[in-house]
Amino acid sequence: MSSRGKYEDVSTLLYLVPFIASGAYGLYLWFSSGITAILPSSAYLEVTRDPYVFLAGTFAVLLGLILDLSGTELQGRRERLVWTSGFLQKTAVACFLLSLLMAWYSNGFLDVAGAADDFVVGRYAIVFPALLFLFSYLVNPTLKLGDARNNKFLGFLAMLAVPAVVYEVGKRNTVVGLASATVFLVIGLWLMLRTGSKAKDEAPGGPSA
Repeated sequence: MSSRGKYEDVSTLLYLVPFIASGAYGLYLWFSSGITAILPSSAYLEVTRDPYVFLAGTFAVLLGLILDLSGTELQGRRERLVWTSGFLQKTAVACFLLSLLMAWYSNGFLDVAGAADDFVVGRYAIVFPALLFLFSYLVNPTLKLGDARNNKFLGFLAMLAVPAVVYEVGKRNTVVGLASATVFLVIGLWLMLRTGSKAKDEAPGGPSA
């Protein structure tokens, strides 16, 4: 295997560290408290509020980005960073949805209000996906910071608003906070997917109008 391939494999593994670290810590807490059919809500909150898990995941992602930059030759760096940006966005969505699902599961799939409350209280479950979206935007060489009309930029802003809406509005009204955040999430995903589809259509050899 070439050194470039090794760098890419290691960086991709580093991007998965947040899932591995939080999953391993959650299982440890679950086993420590005694295995039950439902993950204890206290275990979910302890994982999602632990600053060391959050910092370990953030550091791993940053190290992965550094390896992506240093391990890719100059002529292939742009293509790799575009791939990395998309991968981070997908990872952020997966992280957000998985955290929401685990909050629901830890409340027995019945107590929706309790799940929503745990999701908001477990602040790093909201902050970390937003941070991944920020990283994905910053490393994408195809985006222009000054172009506010760029669909992907607007989609990023909508996604970045999700944790703020959940936290700020959710403190006052959980249902309204989650509903508003869902609207921002759908808008953000639609804008980003629309931008990606448009880029494929406009690419050389792509579908013509």
